[in-house]
Amino acid sequence: MKIPSAFYLPLILLPSLEAKPKVVNSPDERIQLQAHAENNGLFYSVTFNGQPIIGKSRLGVELNQDVFAGGVTVTQSATRSFDETWKPVWGQASDYRNHFNELTLDLQEVAESKRTMQVVLRAFDDGVALRYVYPEQEGLPHANLKKELTEVSVISQNPVAWYAKSSTGLFSNIPFAKLGKSCRTPFTAQLAEDCFISLHEAGVVNSSDANLIPEKDRRTLRYSSVCNQGAGSVSPWRTIQIASTPGKLIESSLILNLNEPNRGAKSDWIKPGVSLWDWRNHGGKADDGFEYGINTESYLRYIDFAHEQGLAYVLIDADWYGPERDDKSDPTTYEHEVDIPRITSYAKEKGVGIWVYVNDKGLKLYDIDRTFAQFQKWGIVGIKHGFLGAGNQTKNAFSVEVLKKCAEYEIMYNLHEPNKPTGLNRTYPHYMSREYVNSMLDAANRPPATPSELCVFPVVHNLAGPVDRSCGLFDMDQSIGRAKVHKQIPSTVVSQVAQCLVFPSGILTLPDMPDAYRRKLDLFGFIKSLPMTYDETRVLEMEIGKKITMARRSGDTWFVAALVDEKGRQLELDFDFLEAGVKYEVQIFEDTAESHYQFPGGWNQKDAAKKKIPFKPVETKRELYQVRSKAARKGDKYAARLAPGGGHCLILKPVASN
Repeated sequence: MKIPSAFYLPLILLPSLEAKPKVVNSPDERIQLQAHAENNGLFYSVTFNGQPIIGKSRLGVELNQDVFAGGVTVTQSATRSFDETWKPVWGQASDYRNHFNELTLDLQEVAESKRTMQVVLRAFDDGVALRYVYPEQEGLPHANLKKELTEVSVISQNPVAWYAKSSTGLFSNIPFAKLGKSCRTPFTAQLAEDCFISLHEAGVVNSSDANLIPEKDRRTLRYSSVCNQGAGSVSPWRTIQIASTPGKLIESSLILNLNEPNRGAKSDWIKPGVSLWDWRNHGGKADDGFEYGINTESYLRYIDFAHEQGLAYVLIDADWYGPERDDKSDPTTYEHEVDIPRITSYAKEKGVGIWVYVNDKGLKLYDIDRTFAQFQKWGIVGIKHGFLGAGNQTKNAFSVEVLKKCAEYEIMYNLHEPNKPTGLNRTYPHYMSREYVNSMLDAANRPPATPSELCVFPVVHNLAGPVDRSCGLFDMDQSIGRAKVHKQIPSTVVSQVAQCLVFPSGILTLPDMPDAYRRKLDLFGFIKSLPMTYDETRVLEMEIGKKITMARRSGDTWFVAALVDEKGRQLELDFDFLEAGVKYEVQIFEDTAESHYQFPGGWNQKDAAKKKIPFKPVETKRELYQVRSKAARKGDKYAARLAPGGGHCLILKPVASN
């Protein structure tokens, strides 16, 4: 009979590990990671600032085959330190420090075959990570993962958590006793006043996404993943980001650092930027009476506005090559109303890049080399990959294969599915974004994110990596009259602008018509100034679910954005992050005294019908804003009012030095 094995065993252990735990500290020694061999099992624990935060937690995996059925022994352990500074092609910083101390445990099967595996544990200044390694060897050609045994057992009197409901919505401030049966990562928790953690994974290349399963004690969470692993493979990293404030979680680079470096020969074709996007504008009326749709004239108008405002891209969404889910829709062709050669030629003349949507069927049913060769001939600079489906091992692996093929043809990539970001944009810097959390207006039956939820996203969804929310709606009142705008959005227009900075993405896909932006060109000035890649990022303040203020620097210019919950608040900042001795011109984009996120009526057609009220365009106070300027220096105090559900934006440019 075949007996499932468990790598957590080990049934026979070296006396040294049994008697004395192996310890690895973070470089700054604030985090200590210990490996314990106890009661025929392998465990780890973590302390932060001298306090235990992760108690004895199991390590291991269980396989469907009879490998390692007789138990294992820890044959040796090794430690090493690593320190490098690497430069991304684009991102939230101009360089990242990858500095860790590592402990590797070699495990060997007690049985005659002596098969082996390793457990690798790393301690960074911003958290810890671990993974399993299956070395090349005879007798282990293929190993089916039946169950992962990796646990995280938190130590806290009253831990609370924030995590996602699948790809939309949030569970916020949930006591561990009330956690669901399965929790999506990133899973962020507060263990103490000065201790926040986030559980996630990094480097998911050929594996399914993992969820967390709460055990009976409701303080222990087990990673759950289903995938095939064989000799010569490694598991994804299991990660625990650790910080004294939620803002420090956002500033962490742990997820990126655990991914493989970019090995591309060149990257000058990879350019983050702001893009106009057509999907939400179908049926929208331009100021001159033109009606936007899926046709050449519409895209020429987008290109003209992008050129006029210095925007990098225009994204053409679904159905340009036929019904997106029709097996007969060939992405190397185009519908007669969408003249792709004319559009791309015109865009090239205007200095604007064209992205196109491609359904998963189009990538699988038609030769991908033929498709990408045609895209390259047309001058397409990026693709939006739609309807891949949730992140099982097969789908994740296919996405990576498309990524690799995109690199061959110098085509940027945006995955519009709920698959989780896990830092692969370090390895593949042309991986510009992914939907993950659902675009702001997607699916008529999904409630829009509330102002409170927007103040949670940065420490849940955005910890995983770039997210394409398609924020930046300007026509807050009239847009629901369009075919693809399914719901009202509880947000002020200044909040829409602030979200464009707070939520990182290599491509910012704007959901509104050129005419809507042209009517508010002064406010649009903040968005069009965004470089979408930065030298430095700081979280100036954050209270999860209530407020966040973030500053990003590009060169010597600072961009600042704040979001607030439904109550509104008084923003108070110290300009201590500015360079001493330099005078700055400050452009201010803000709510007015009357601005408010609320709207009358239902948030979608169904809700309106239930309440027996119309669902139609209506004038609100969401679009009220003002733009002004002032001077500032390092150390100055700054105060401003944020409306309920509102936002605030600043551009600080140096104009003179003492």
